Formats: sequence, structure tokens, C-alpha cells
Amino acid sequence: MKILPRYLAREFTQNFFLSLGAFSTIYLVVEFFERINAFLVNKATVELMGAYFLNKFPSIVFQVAPASILLSSIITLGLMSRHNEILAMKSGGISLRRITFPILGVVIILYFILLGMSEFIVPSANQNVRMLRDLIIHKKKPMAAFKQNQIWIHSHQAIYNIQLYHPEKDFLEGVTLYRFDQNFRIIERVDARSAHWQDGRWIFSNVSVTHFAAEGFPVRKKYPELTLALPETPNDFRIAEKNPDEMNYRELREYVHKIEHDGYNSTKYRCAMHAIFSYPFIGVIMAFLGIPIALRKERGAGVALGVGFSILISFAYLVAFSFSLELGKAGTLPPFLSAWLGNFIFALVGVYLFLSVRH
Repeated sequence: MKILPRYLAREFTQNFFLSLGAFSTIYLVVEFFERINAFLVNKATVELMGAYFLNKFPSIVFQVAPASILLSSIITLGLMSRHNEILAMKSGGISLRRITFPILGVVIILYFILLGMSEFIVPSANQNVRMLRDLIIHKKKPMAAFKQNQIWIHSHQAIYNIQLYHPEKDFLEGVTLYRFDQNFRIIERVDARSAHWQDGRWIFSNVSVTHFAAEGFPVRKKYPELTLALPETPNDFRIAEKNPDEMNYRELREYVHKIEHDGYNSTKYRCAMHAIFSYPFIGVIMAFLGIPIALRKERGAGVALGVGFSILISFAYLVAFSFSLELGKAGTLPPFLSAWLGNFIFALVGVYLFLSVRH
């Protein structure tokens, strides 16, 4: 690697880690003060609180990395412009594209690092965070397993198998309930297409109930709708639910194929599957935005102004990204488009700004 590209890459990398540390610390402090009261009220031990924040840290780093890339782009090139380094490079016949290539090269490497985090680190850490929060605040230990793309729950002499759970609606799809007596002998099996919570009871639709007598053959009856007063509430199933942000791409892909094969709506999980690639790519778009912002004035922008730009643009980007993703989950937009729409819009803005800079 030549001296100039190595110098640019080094300066950008240093500023990136400084920005990442600053944003992560601010986020962690806010999270600490938001949770500490609930943890102290519930008499959480230091070990549990430490485990919670330790598992929260990978998600924090993953979320603030795009803003850190934007800020480091503005600071790196902004300070170089202020010190006339950019002017000296241009005077030496070095084009703006050659100046930005080392920075974009580092950003591409960071993109693949973030992809690796989303696949191997962040999902398991998010799951640990939820389990620790439920254990500390709700005093509930996990009574469920999420295996083979289904939810299994053992509780109150019964076993539940749930294909899909919508916590925002208290709605279950693909429910199978096995009931046992005190000797753990099966006495009843309930199969239902769906179930929803209403007036303190579960109402099952398209139900098949099989009774297992001590002697004789099982007896099956079908009902278009059946109301059951079960001891489990939506909160019990919510504790068991595995959110999309607790699953990596491979798990999401298998889960989407499974529930679509069984005829259920997978829009929420398909959007999350596409977002695994689109969210880390925000960092690449942030670099395209930050570079022209820093170079629009030959004297460069100050650090304080760079921080302000970074926060403002990152907030706008996050709002646009979250809004389009919610439209996808609601079925208004196709899942792929909802995950990439924000990137596409801001990429056009970045290209326009880049072309408007004097080369």
C-alpha cells in the first residue's frame, strides 16, 4: 500500500474507533440510568447487572457503528481540509476519487465485520439481554425452547407447540396443546389454526380436540371456534417468544421457509432477514454522505459542526429506515424494498453531494 492511502486509512480508522467509543459510551450511560432504578427495586445482584450490560454492548456497538462512520468521515477529511492537506493533494494532481478510495475501502471492511457480528454475536447477546431482563424484573425463568423453528412451552401439566406468535396482537398461529394428568399420561390434544386472547381467555379457531380415554380408542371432535380458560396468559408466551433480532440470517431464512410452507404470514421475519444486510450497509451510505459534507468547503468543517451533522443525519436516516421497515412488516411495502428503501434514498443524496463537490 502506498504512503498516502495508508495515511488516509489510518487516520479514518483512528477517528472511527474514537467516534465508536464516544457514541457507545453515551448510549451505555443512557441505558444504565434507564435500567438502574428497575434493577435496584428488584434487588438485582451486581453479577446480573454486569451480565446484562456486557451482553447489551454488542448491540450498542452494532447500532452506533453507522453514525461513527459518518462522524469519522467528516472529522478525517474536515481536519485535512482545515490544515490544507486536501488542497495540497489536489495541487499534486491527486483526484478526489483517489483521496476517498482508502476511506471507502475501510468502510467496506467494516461492513463485513458488522455482517459477521449480526450473524454470530448480536443475536445470542440480544437473547441473553431479554432473558436477564425477564429474570431480574419479572422474576421469570425461561420455560420455553425455540427449536426447529417452533416454540415449545412446558407449563401446568401441559405442553404447547406454537408455530408463530404475534405479541403485538396476542395472536398465536399453528397451536398444538398436549394436556397430561398427574401421572404425565396424555389425556387431551388440541390442534388449532390460530388462537387470540380476549376477555381473559384464549379463543381458538378451526379446532380439532382429541380425547384420550384410559380405556378404548381416542375420540376426536372438530369445532369452528372453541374458548378455553387456560392458566397461561399472553405474558407467558411473550417470555417464550424469540424476536427477529435474536435470530441470525440462517435461522431467519429457515424459519421463513418453514412458516411459509405451513401457510402462515412470514412478512415480519422476511423484513428482518433483508434488514440483516441492509442495516450494516448504512455505514457505506454514511461514508458517501460524510465525505462530500466534509469537502464542500476547502477550509473544512469543525469538529462540533461535524458532530451536529452526524447526529442530525443519523437520526433522519434511522427514522426513514425504521418507518420503511414498519411499512414492510404491515404489508404495505414488499419486504426487500422496505429494508433497502432508506439506503436507496440516502444513496442518491450522497451521490448528488459527491458530484457537487469541486473535483
